[in-house]
Amino acid sequence: MTCTPARGPGTTPRFSRLGRLLLPALGVAFQAGCVWDSESRQKLELGVDPTASPYAKSASYRDTIGSMTYYQGMAPMRVRGYGLVVGLGHNGSSECPRAIFDRLVQALYKQHNFTSSVVGVRNIKPEALIEDLDTAVVLVHGEIPPGAVAGSRFDVVVTAVPGTQTKSLRGGRLYTADLEMYRAVTPNAALSGRVLARASGPLFLNPFSEGDAATQSVSLEGIILGGGEVTEDRRLRLVLLQPSYHFAQKIQDRINAQMPATDKIADAISPSFVRLAIPEEFRNDSGHFLALVRALYLSNDPRFAAARARELGEEILHPTAPHGQIALCLEGLGRAALPVLDELYTNEKDYVSFHAAVAGVRLGDHLAADVMAMHAETPNGEYRFRAMRALGEARGMAGAGMCLRRLLDDVDPRIQIAAYEALLERRDPVIKSMCIGGDNFSLDRVPSERPSFIYVKRQGSRRIAVFGDEPECGPPLLYRAPDGSVTITAGPNDDHLTVLRVVTATNATSPAVPVHFDLGALLELLGSDAGVDHDGQVTGLAVDYAAIARALYHLSRDKAIDASFVLEQPNVAELFGPARPRGRPESELSFAGS
Repeated sequence: MTCTPARGPGTTPRFSRLGRLLLPALGVAFQAGCVWDSESRQKLELGVDPTASPYAKSASYRDTIGSMTYYQGMAPMRVRGYGLVVGLGHNGSSECPRAIFDRLVQALYKQHNFTSSVVGVRNIKPEALIEDLDTAVVLVHGEIPPGAVAGSRFDVVVTAVPGTQTKSLRGGRLYTADLEMYRAVTPNAALSGRVLARASGPLFLNPFSEGDAATQSVSLEGIILGGGEVTEDRRLRLVLLQPSYHFAQKIQDRINAQMPATDKIADAISPSFVRLAIPEEFRNDSGHFLALVRALYLSNDPRFAAARARELGEEILHPTAPHGQIALCLEGLGRAALPVLDELYTNEKDYVSFHAAVAGVRLGDHLAADVMAMHAETPNGEYRFRAMRALGEARGMAGAGMCLRRLLDDVDPRIQIAAYEALLERRDPVIKSMCIGGDNFSLDRVPSERPSFIYVKRQGSRRIAVFGDEPECGPPLLYRAPDGSVTITAGPNDDHLTVLRVVTATNATSPAVPVHFDLGALLELLGSDAGVDHDGQVTGLAVDYAAIARALYHLSRDKAIDASFVLEQPNVAELFGPARPRGRPESELSFAGS
């Protein structure tokens, strides 16, 4: 069985990730760039009033498509819908508001096959499912990022419908649910539209709130990492500041010349609008595409390109210049910019060499990749994390992968994690991945000469990465989950671990299952689908990803595993440790096992 790549076709769109982390390195976070606020503010900052831009006289702004246009509708698209979570035992609810009940029944019939001609197979109709205590009706909502295309994935939030008797959503799985465009118009009214996405998958609930009465409400809300899937491309349009079919046509031709494709990328549909489609090569990099389009110069004359490249090369030397935007413009100029970039790579100012390398890497210059590697390997360098992310995007450059592999041995675990994330982006074979329990999670083994640690993701995808040598669980050992669902023991003289699984919702109990001390063997047993082999040996216990994360934290904290524990933070450069759940302090969860 193969896992879906961490990033690639059908995964979380890079616009969401790059917009927060990588786009500053690629020049998208420029003052005349994309914003996510109200349309009036958006128009101002995107250049509707060119005189309002502090960089209106910059060579990176003058004569660009961005100086003549702005994007329409660049706010995230809110979507929501109602769905059914199953697998709750007796923690669900048979209650459902009538208006939701009728819609949900229709949706379930549309999404799933509830009939069978097989003798002995029980036909369960949606009406009966909704009324079963094993299920709960939930509200599902999320935001589709700007520029998202069909197949892009995003995290969704799942909440038990208020007024029902649902006790907990822990361990549940969402049936496929349609998500409609949604916009609140008053505190008590909202507008809904057509279906733009669907959502499904296992819920991830805060693993550090189990057994705490003060945070009981937390068990009624969870997220599905990458559980939302966009069903149609978001509409993209450039709006001309001054309507003109002549300039709309020129913008269309300039974009299509820059990005030749079988299908037309830009289409001047009126004097005011140029419709855009995401090219295939940018399907998973729509944020960069949107920024690059507006950084293109309207003129495609080689003499203009050479002169403007030199002008940009002079401007980028100034410390207050819009360096990221300049890098984008140099990229848009193509090979005409390479002679200028070649001189900038060796500039003594870090901000110059880094941003020049950003443009060079995008243009396929291997020398730029070497400069980027230098920034990535510079201790305490200002651009270190951004350089690693850029190297993760450097396709076809073996040197980029070699640099990132070296950084897996860095003394700083933050650097190791950033290198791992970038290598995942490159689908580097040095990262050995395997799926555990279908879509429960991916287990990644990351080679490193440094002390072992365990890294657990909580955004975008369900992944557990083991850095360094395979850790072992050492006796004596005793771990019991707060809800009693998992017990792991080993006596001083035992030669294996013993695992007991209790499905708390139904009180079903597994036999005592022996497993080797290797952490990988334990994770496979815990996370694999419940089952036995032909010899009657238990092969999986179907333990939820969040419950496994909590077990790993406690085993590491108690020194039962010879590895530290790290939970993903919103920004890897921030401090490590589980985020503080609502209702209780968790400051002791900073870096378990250290």
